Amino acid sequence: MKKIILWLMFILLYSCKKEVKNSYFTSDEIYNKVLESTDIIHQEISKTDRLFYVLNRYDTLIIMSVKYENVIKPTFMIKKEGTFYTNCCKIIVTEPYNPVFKILKQPNKLNKNDVEKYLNHYDGNDYQKGVMYKIKDLNHLELIAKGDLRKYFYPIKEYNLPIVKPPEYLGKAYKK
Repeated sequence: MKKIILWLMFILLYSCKKEVKNSYFTSDEIYNKVLESTDIIHQEISKTDRLFYVLNRYDTLIIMSVKYENVIKPTFMIKKEGTFYTNCCKIIVTEPYNPVFKILKQPNKLNKNDVEKYLNHYDGNDYQKGVMYKIKDLNHLELIAKGDLRKYFYPIKEYNLPIVKPPEYLGKAYKK
C-alpha cells in the first residue's frame, strides 16, 4: 500500500511540473536560459534595464541588456526577427549570424512589428552588458561571461560602417 501511495504522489508531483510556454526557441533550455539571464542581469548587472536583445553568432548565445532600442552597436546594425514580452521586460530576438545550431522555431510566435527605429532621448552612456553562453548542443549551454561585454564587440574593418543619425522628423515622433 505504501508503494502505491508513493507512486501516486510521485506521479502527482511530476504532473504538476511547471509548464514552459516556449513557442519561440527550438529548445526549452535556451528559453529558460534567456529568462534566467534576464533575472541575473536584473540582480547583478543593471537593475533598471527592461529591454533585452538575444543574439546568436556561430555557437554563442548572448543576452544583452540596454536602456533604449537600436542605439548601441550591434543593436542598430542587426536585423530583428521579432519580440516577445515577459512579466518584467521586452525581449528582442535578432537574426542569427552563421549559427551552428538552429535556435529559432519556424514559424514562431514572435511579434514582428514591435521594434522601434530610434529614440531621441538616448544619453550616450549605455554599453554592451549582459550574459554570454557557449552552446554545446541545444540542451547544454555553458556560461562564458557576464557583466561588461564590451571586449567581445570590437570593430571589424570590413564592417566599419558610418553611423546614420535618424532624420529629424523621426526624432520628433518619439518626444514625450
